[in-house]
Amino acid sequence: MGLISLLSSLGFSQDHKISEKLEKIGYFDLIDDNLKKIKLKEKIDFDYNDNSNQYIGKGWLTFPNDYYISDVYNLKEYKNGSSTSEFRAFEVWSSSLFRGQFVEYLESAKIVFEKNGLRLDWKDETFDENSTEKIYHRITVNETEYIIFSEQVNRENIGQAMYEYLNSFKNILNKSIQQQNKDYKVILVTLPEYVVFVLLNNNMLVDFKKIISKTKNKIEE
Repeated sequence: MGLISLLSSLGFSQDHKISEKLEKIGYFDLIDDNLKKIKLKEKIDFDYNDNSNQYIGKGWLTFPNDYYISDVYNLKEYKNGSSTSEFRAFEVWSSSLFRGQFVEYLESAKIVFEKNGLRLDWKDETFDENSTEKIYHRITVNETEYIIFSEQVNRENIGQAMYEYLNSFKNILNKSIQQQNKDYKVILVTLPEYVVFVLLNNNMLVDFKKIISKTKNKIEE
């Protein structure tokens, strides 16, 4: 029995599937591989209704990455340097940002940006960590210089430092969009163990927020 049949047998009608709500606002429109889209939607619906983990519970909108969807369903993987499966969302781990993978995440974001007609280029990254444990981290994105982080870090504030890295990453992406006068915005969506960044045009974002409001996820803009 496939996931669609299983969900139907449990009483989840097509109209109430969260993937269908996303479909209606055009969330999956950038996926060229129709079979991959079908499997992605099945996985999203399954996760949303899965109550097997007592600590997490059902009601979470998940964003299955392309590595997972391609491997589990034996589909061709994009292999483009990004985790995105639908060219909207991509995973971001704050600990990885903090530990020196800022550019790697920019590379992932670039795939999503370019698919949506946006430019994202960078150069001149500088990362200095001196003996007093102060981190100075800067980068130039689309010809604008940004200070990613410039503070002392210790055991007491490392969590806050990681959070500030997330905010810096989001703010840099959004400023680069604003400079191009494009009608898009990057938001942060929480999940139980990590966060994803989602790129949407402003009209789609309004409807996306309504969908998220019925889930356990939270949005930070």
